Amino acid sequence: ASLSGREHAVEGFFDAPKPPSASAKRAREEEEEAEEQAKRAREEMEEAGDEEEEEEEEEEDRAAQLDRMLEEAEPVEVMDLQQLRRLLTSLDRKVLKNQEMRVRHADDASKFMESEIELFDELNKLQALATAPELYAEFVKLQGVSKVTELMDHDNVDVALAAVELVHELTDPEALEESEAAGIQALVDGLVDNAALELLVRFLGKLDESEEDGKQGVYNILAVFENLSELQPSALEAVCERTDLIDWLFKRLKIKGFDQNKLYSSEVLSILCQGSNVTQKKVGENEGMDRLLQLVAPWKKKDPPGEEEGELVQNIFNVICSALMVPENQEALVEGEGIELMVIVMQNRRFAARCALRVLDFAMLRNTAACERFVGAMGLKTLFPAFMKPSSLCISKSKEARQAQREDDEHILSIISSLLLRLGGENHARVVSKFVENGFEKVDRLMELHEKYYKRVQQATNNDGEDDDDDDEQTPEERRYLRRLDNGLFTLQHIDVTIAFLLTEEIEGIDSRVGMILRQNGGDLTEVLETIEEYGKNIGDNDEQRKGQSDAVDMKEVLKDLEAFLAYNVKE
Repeated sequence: ASLSGREHAVEGFFDAPKPPSASAKRAREEEEEAEEQAKRAREEMEEAGDEEEEEEEEEEDRAAQLDRMLEEAEPVEVMDLQQLRRLLTSLDRKVLKNQEMRVRHADDASKFMESEIELFDELNKLQALATAPELYAEFVKLQGVSKVTELMDHDNVDVALAAVELVHELTDPEALEESEAAGIQALVDGLVDNAALELLVRFLGKLDESEEDGKQGVYNILAVFENLSELQPSALEAVCERTDLIDWLFKRLKIKGFDQNKLYSSEVLSILCQGSNVTQKKVGENEGMDRLLQLVAPWKKKDPPGEEEGELVQNIFNVICSALMVPENQEALVEGEGIELMVIVMQNRRFAARCALRVLDFAMLRNTAACERFVGAMGLKTLFPAFMKPSSLCISKSKEARQAQREDDEHILSIISSLLLRLGGENHARVVSKFVENGFEKVDRLMELHEKYYKRVQQATNNDGEDDDDDDEQTPEERRYLRRLDNGLFTLQHIDVTIAFLLTEEIEGIDSRVGMILRQNGGDLTEVLETIEEYGKNIGDNDEQRKGQSDAVDMKEVLKDLEAFLAYNVKE
C-alpha cells in the first residue's frame, strides 16, 4: 500500500502542471509582444487609411472650391491702347463728377460718397496697366501720371491710398523687362516731373498705422521707394535732398516694438545709403550718427528674439557702415563715442558683435582718431583673440553666425593694417608687441592665413573662366581680377601689407620666422612682394575720399615704400 501510494504520488507529480521554464516564458512574452505590435500596426494602417481618405476629400473640396472661384471670377482683360484711353477718359469724368459733388454738397459727405467709390473703383481698374508695361510711355503722354499724382493728394484717404497702390504696382521691377526700358524711364520721369515722390513723403506723415489701411499705405509707399532704387536710384537722391524722408525713417525706427513696417523702414534706409554719397551725407546731418548709435545700443548685451528682428539690427548697422564712407560721419562717430560702444558690443559676444566689427573696420579706414580711440578703449584685447580664433567673436552657434565667420578675416585684417598704418609712438608699439608675445604665435597665424588665401587666389587666377558670362561687357582681365577678389584677394592684400609692416620693424626673430614658414610652404618673400605690387597698381588715388581729412595718408606712397623694402630683401 505504501508503495502504491508512492507510485500514485510519482504519477501525480508527472501529471501536475510544471512551472514554465525561463526560455519558454521569454518565448511567450515575445509572441505576445509581436501580436501587440501587429495589432498596433493594423490600427496605425487603419488610421493612416482614414487620414488618406480625409486628405483626398479635402483635396477634392479645395479643387472644387478653386473651380467655383475661377467660374465666378471676372475674366481678366488684356490691356491695350484703346482700353487704356477709355479708362483714362472714364477716370477724368469720375474726377470731375467728384469735384462737382464735393463743391455742391460740401456739408454733407453722404451726398458725394458714391462718386468717390466710383473714383476708387476706376483707380483699381487701372492696375491692369501693370500687365502691359509697353503702354507706359503712352500712359505718360495721356497725362495718366499727372492724374494719378493729383489723386494721391485727395481728401479721401481711401482714394489717395488706391492711387499709391497703383503706383506701387506700376513700378514693380519683377513685372518689368529690359525690353521696355523706354516706357519704364518715361514712367519714372513722369513721377519725378509731377513731384509724385515728394507727395508720397508728405503722405507718410499723414497715415495712421494703428489702422489697417494706414499700415498698408505706409508699406506701399516704402515699396515704391524700394522699386525706384532699382529703376532709377538718382531720383531717390533728389527726394532725400528735398524732403524729410530720412528724418521720417529715423523717427519710424525709433518707435518701440517690432512690426513689418519698422523692418521695411530699416531696409529702405539701408538701400538709400548704398552707393549714394549724397544720401550718406544726408544721413549724418542733424546728429544722424548719434541717432543711429542710439538705435543699435539696446543690442549690445542681448540677441534679437527672432530672425526678422535680427535682420532689422543688421540693416541699421549697414546704414552706419554706408554713412562712414563720408569723413564727416567718421568724425561724428568718434566724437559720439561710437568706437567705445562698438568695442563693448564685441566684448559681449552677442548677435551684434560681428556687425560692430564691420563698423570698426569702416570707422578706422582713413581715420587716425578712430584708431587711437580703439586702442584706448582696450579694443586690442578683443581684436586679437578674434584674430587667433574667429569663432570666439560671437557665442551664437546659429547657421548664420557660422557663415558670417568667413567675413571676419577680412574685417579683422583690415583693422590691423589700419592700426599699423596710422598709429605712431606707444600705440603703434602696442600693436606690434601683440605679434611678438607668446613665441610669435600671431605671426604664425598670419602666415597660416597668407598660405590659405594665397592658394585660393592662385586657384582663381588659374581658372580658365568657364563660368564667365560671354555676354558680359567686362574684359577677360577684368573678369579674372573680379574672380580673384571673390576668392579673397582683398583679404590677402591686407595680410601681406601687415607682413611687410612687421618686417620693416626689424624686430629680431620676425624676419627669420616669416622666411622659414614661407619656405616650408614652398614659397618665398616674392609672394608677398607680388601681392603688394598688384595692390599698388589697382588702388585709386583717393583724392575725393581724403578731401577734408587733416590726417590723410597716401596709401599708394606707403605701398611703394613697402614694395621697395621687400624688393631689397628679396634680392638679399
